Amino acid sequence: MNAERKLDLAWVALVLLSIGGARLGSGDDDGFAIAVLVALVMAVKLLIVSRYFLELHEAHPRIRKAVYLFCYGMPILVILTTGFREPLARLTGAALI
Repeated sequence: MNAERKLDLAWVALVLLSIGGARLGSGDDDGFAIAVLVALVMAVKLLIVSRYFLELHEAHPRIRKAVYLFCYGMPILVILTTGFREPLARLTGAALI
């Protein structure tokens, strides 16, 4: 498969994942399972963008590692923030007072 075809497929995947993510967020449920699904969609989208549009294979290894840390770290933070909602609200509320 040529490079242009791969970019086209990556773009279609991003569009479909965006539509799926919007449908996930439009529901009334704000449970932990939805947060995990949103984090999974986020991780896949970040990896697609970093692999096919940022051309990380040509980047310096330090930059590549930083971007991959972001790609895996942000979804993990979404899950952790959802799982520890109340303690984080108390911590941040106490920090603001």
